[in-house]
Amino acid sequence: MIEQDFGLYVAITLISIVLLTISFAIPFYGFMHKRWKGCFLGCLIQPVVCAMFIMIAIVCIVFHQQYGTRKLQKAAMVTLRKTEIKGNTRHTFIWHLKPDEECFYEYKKTPVSESKDNERNVDEKLYDVVPLDSFSVCVDDRIVVRFDLKNRMATATNYGEPIEVVRIDWDKVNAYFEKLSK
Repeated sequence: MIEQDFGLYVAITLISIVLLTISFAIPFYGFMHKRWKGCFLGCLIQPVVCAMFIMIAIVCIVFHQQYGTRKLQKAAMVTLRKTEIKGNTRHTFIWHLKPDEECFYEYKKTPVSESKDNERNVDEKLYDVVPLDSFSVCVDDRIVVRFDLKNRMATATNYGEPIEVVRIDWDKVNAYFEKLSK
């Protein structure tokens, strides 16, 4: 399993430090042009400008993370979903198996009364996809996906319990198993 969220926190921290350091130039610039009056105005403007740039940087980083998530989802050869309702909460588990032997896992939690559009990601992880035999793969020692390439069918189980196969890209599946057979 690969942790990927730590990099986001490091990037936000480093960008915030760089922007804060750069914003110290505002009072110096004011001092160079208007002396103490310019320095005073620069000291008043600096926190506003710094906060604005840090917010813009955070928004850009979040959009970049969302783009990366969409890219991982689109690269999937098989998408699996399991939905459980416990009390007033709908728990959705989604696995995106990619042909590069990587699985992108999402866990979403939503109140039952709300629509699925309001789902929020609680957890995202990366797992390895391990080939079991010539037509089946395993993820995290619990998800097993078996493929019938002739009839273009796939079945998936989670600890032996069937789960829903949402989407299959058969070209990627065929290329994956051809690569394994070599």
